[in-house]
Amino acid sequence: SFSPPEIIYVDSASVDGSSEIARRLGAKVIISNGPGLNAAKGRNAGWRAVSSEDVLFLDGDTVLDPGFAEKAKGALRAPEVAAVWGNRREMFPRKNFFHRVCDLDWTYPYGESEYFGGDVLIRRKVLEEVGGYDESLKAGEEPEMCGRIRAKGYKIFHIDVPMTLHDIRMNSWREYWRRAMRSGYAYAEVTSRFPQSAPPSWKRKPRHNICKAFLFAGLLLTGTGGLFCYQS
Repeated sequence: SFSPPEIIYVDSASVDGSSEIARRLGAKVIISNGPGLNAAKGRNAGWRAVSSEDVLFLDGDTVLDPGFAEKAKGALRAPEVAAVWGNRREMFPRKNFFHRVCDLDWTYPYGESEYFGGDVLIRRKVLEEVGGYDESLKAGEEPEMCGRIRAKGYKIFHIDVPMTLHDIRMNSWREYWRRAMRSGYAYAEVTSRFPQSAPPSWKRKPRHNICKAFLFAGLLLTGTGGLFCYQS
């Protein structure tokens, strides 16, 4: 017999009426509030409220492709596969430069991967085995958990099928800089606090960022020194 999917909407104390809309559409609404709100707490609250064998996570700024879930479940049949994710692309890639850059950022190699992002189909028993997302992390909670998943012998796969459309809603360099700063913070925190579960590719990111910072500072000082010499 067909069982309707359980739809859980986790709301981080929004004031735009989202929770009321979700209730009217038949979703179970969980209000996540209190100190230290972050994505990890919301995701943990969501998966712990469902009883199904598989859990499909979606970020709040994405739209699910109607065919993804069934295709991903087919790839999830192998017992060693813990999670499957597909292609996320920007909803309006031609809107401006920032949307186009972020659209390109979503391209990843297919096949076995180190980690997934906010949108993924994952086995509930795997979440139980690893204890879910680390709620002490402000960012980078998905790659950190994926390290613990892979340490148990499971595999994560990226398949070549549409998964979600994402709306970055970015219109300025300030917004782009804040996004880059958040990513850099995630690289640094996850690799320093959780060196055993951090993705191997992430461990190189802080070193590269430090080298780039020194290079930029050196070029800036060199240019400033040259300017002073020219003016004198």
